[in-house]
Amino acid sequence: MGFARPGRSFARICLAAIALLSMGSQCGKTPKINILSPAHGDFSTAASVIVSGEIKNINIPNAEVRVNGVVVPVAGDGTWSQSVTLDAVEIVTPVVAELFRVSTGERVASRRIVVLASDSVVDGDFSLESVALRLTDDGLDQVEPLIQSMVNLDVASLLPVGTQVINDFCAIDGGFLGCLGSVDVFVANPPATISGFDLGIDSQTDFVDGDIDIFDVRVDLDINGSGLAPSCGLRITANQTDIDGDYFLVPDGVDPTSIDVNLNGSPSVGFTGFDQEFTIGLCDFPLIGSLVQLIIGNVQPIVLSGLQNFLSDPDGAGPLDSPIADAIEVALADISIAGPIGEGLAVSLEAPLFDVVEDTNGITLASDTRIQSVVGTGPGECTPPANAPELTASYHVDEVFPSFGATTPVSALPYDLGLCISTSAFNQLLKSQVECGLLQTSITELDFGTGPIPVTAGSLALFVPEFSQFDPNMLLRIDLTPTLAAFITGNLGPASELAEIRMPHYAIDVIIDNGTEEKLLGGAIDFRAGLDLTFDDLTGSLVASIGSVVSQDITVAILENPVGTNEATLGVVLPVVLALVLPDLGAGIGEFPLPEFLGLQLQGVEVSRNGEFLSLFADLTPVP
Repeated sequence: MGFARPGRSFARICLAAIALLSMGSQCGKTPKINILSPAHGDFSTAASVIVSGEIKNINIPNAEVRVNGVVVPVAGDGTWSQSVTLDAVEIVTPVVAELFRVSTGERVASRRIVVLASDSVVDGDFSLESVALRLTDDGLDQVEPLIQSMVNLDVASLLPVGTQVINDFCAIDGGFLGCLGSVDVFVANPPATISGFDLGIDSQTDFVDGDIDIFDVRVDLDINGSGLAPSCGLRITANQTDIDGDYFLVPDGVDPTSIDVNLNGSPSVGFTGFDQEFTIGLCDFPLIGSLVQLIIGNVQPIVLSGLQNFLSDPDGAGPLDSPIADAIEVALADISIAGPIGEGLAVSLEAPLFDVVEDTNGITLASDTRIQSVVGTGPGECTPPANAPELTASYHVDEVFPSFGATTPVSALPYDLGLCISTSAFNQLLKSQVECGLLQTSITELDFGTGPIPVTAGSLALFVPEFSQFDPNMLLRIDLTPTLAAFITGNLGPASELAEIRMPHYAIDVIIDNGTEEKLLGGAIDFRAGLDLTFDDLTGSLVASIGSVVSQDITVAILENPVGTNEATLGVVLPVVLALVLPDLGAGIGEFPLPEFLGLQLQGVEVSRNGEFLSLFADLTPVP
C-alpha cells in the first residue's frame, strides 16, 4: 500500500507527458523555431537565398513551418529549408519563419530576419574613392596667410654684413699712369632688410603656382677707396622682387593621409625698380659713376642666387622640401578631416588620399575612407549599450567621384571649401554609430496633434484593445532598438529630400514601465523615409532631420503577442501611429560636428548633392 501512491503519481505524470506530446510540446518545453542561415542582416547580390532552420520542443508530426507564408517540409530531425527570392528594388527582404501546432492551428513560435539585396563594404575595409575635400582659389586665399607665416624670409641671412661684393675694382683709370684709385665693396650695417612680402597660391591644371612678392629690398654697402678713390656709403633698393615657383601636390608615399608638395625645378626671381643713393662720403662724381652700375650688377645676382638657393628644393626628389612647399604641406595638413571629425563623432575615421587634383578653380583632396566603432573612453571611441548590435558590413553603392566647379551645384554660389561624402562612406558612419548606440530610444509620450500625452495602457488601448484589461493609468514605454544599421540608398527621399534612409528590422517593444520590464508586445518594423541635412553655423555641425514618413512605407511584424491582440488589425493601425513618431528620430541621428580648418570656422553656403555625393559647401571665416 505504501508504494501505491507513488505508482499512481508516476502514471499520472506519464499520462500528462503523453498528453503534452500529443499537443506538440516535449515535457512542457516551449516550442522554438530558429533560422540558421543566412544570418540576420546578411548582404547578397544573388537573385535568391536558401533559408534554412530548425524547430525544437515540438512533436514533428504536429508541427507546420511556414516561411513568408509558404508551408515548408520539415525533416525528421526538425530541420527545414526554403528558397526565398530577394527584392533588389526594395533592398530589404524580410524572412519570417513561423511554427504552428497542427492540432490547434496556433502559432507557437516565430523568427524574423532580413536579408539585404545589395553589395556591401565588409567591416574593416575601405569605402574606395568616397570622400572629397575641395579648396577653391578663394579658399586658398584664406590659407595664404598661414603659409606665409611659416616662411622665414630673412634677406639679411642671404647677404650677411661683411660680405664682399667687389674686390679691388679700379675706379679711376689713369691710362698710362695706371690705376689711380681702386675700391673694395662690402655689405654694411644695418643688415639688409625688406619691408614685407606677400604670398599668392593659385591652382592651375595639374600644379599649384606659388608667387612671392618681396617689397622694398634694401642693402647698405661700404665702398672702401684707396689712392684717389674716395670711401663712401651706398644704399641700393629694389621696389619689388618677384619669385615664382610651380608646385606639384600628390599623396605622400609613406603616409597617404598627408600631402607631399614638391617644387618643380628652381623658382624664377626678378627685380624691378632698382635705385641707389649715397649715404655718406663724396662718391657721386663722374669718375666712378660706372662703379654704381657695377655694384648693382653684382649685388643683384648675389641676392637672386641667395633667394633661389633659399627657396629651392635642397635635395630634388629627396625627402627634404623647399620652404614654400613645406609650408604648403603643413597648412594643408590642418584641413585634414580624419582626426577631428572622427573624434567629434566618437568613431575611428581614416581617410588616406588616393589623389590630389589641381585645376584652375581649386584643389581636391580625394580620399578612400574607413570608419569603424572602437570601444573605449578615449577620443574617437565609444561605450556602447549592452544591446547594441555588432555588425559585419555596411550598404554599398557604386558612385562616380565628383568633380567641382567654381560655384555650388544648385544655387551657383561661390564658396571656399567643399566636403563631399559618398553613400557608402556615409553608411559606414551610420553603421559605426548604431554600434555605439545610435537610434536606441524610448518613447514615454505621444502627440496625436493635440499635444503630448503619457504612454499608458489607456492611451494605447485605442490601438490595442486588449490593453483595456489593465489599469488605464498604468505607465507603458515603447522601446525602439536597432538590430541592424540604418542606411541611405543613394536615392533622393520620397518627397525629394536630400537622401532616402532605410531602417531594417527596428525592434519595437511595449513594456510595462514599472521596473519589471514585462513585455506586452514585441515586434519589428522596416521603414523608409526622407533624410535632410542642414548646416548649423553656430555649432559648426551638419544636422540630420527625418522628412516625410508615410504609413505605406512602414512594415510591421508582430513577433511576440502575449496579450493576444489581432495582429492583422494592429499591422494596419500601427504604421499610422508610427508615421507620427518616426520623424522625431532625426534628433536621434544627431549632429555631425565639423572641425575648424586652418583656425577658421565654417559658414554654411549650401548643403546639396554634388553629383551623387552628399555635399557641404562653406566659406572660411575668422573665429570670433
